[in-house]
Amino acid sequence: MGERDTRRDTDQASWSARAPRVADALKRGVLVSVETRDGKSISGRVCDREASGLLLDIENPGDEREGLTSYVFLPWTSVDQVAIRDVVTRRVKYLRDG
Repeated sequence: MGERDTRRDTDQASWSARAPRVADALKRGVLVSVETRDGKSISGRVCDREASGLLLDIENPGDEREGLTSYVFLPWTSVDQVAIRDVVTRRVKYLRDG
C-alpha cells in the first residue's frame, strides 16, 4: 500500500510540473476562444491581460477586406469561460554547481 502512495505522489508531482500556469496560458500571442456571459463566442490572440480584463486581436470576419484585424477588450466580469488551444509552458534550465 505504501508503494502505491509513493507512485501516486510521483504522478502528482509529474503532473504538477507539466501543468500550465495562467501567466503561460494567457501570455501575448496565445490563441484563445472566449465565451461571454451573454453567449457570444470570440476567438483571437492575446495582446495583453491585466486585472481589469483581456485584450484580444481578432480577425474581423464581417469585413470584406481579407486579413483585417481589430481589437476587443473583454472585462473579466463579462467572461464566462476561456478555452486555450495551445499552451507553451516556460522552459526551465537547471544549473548545476561545479
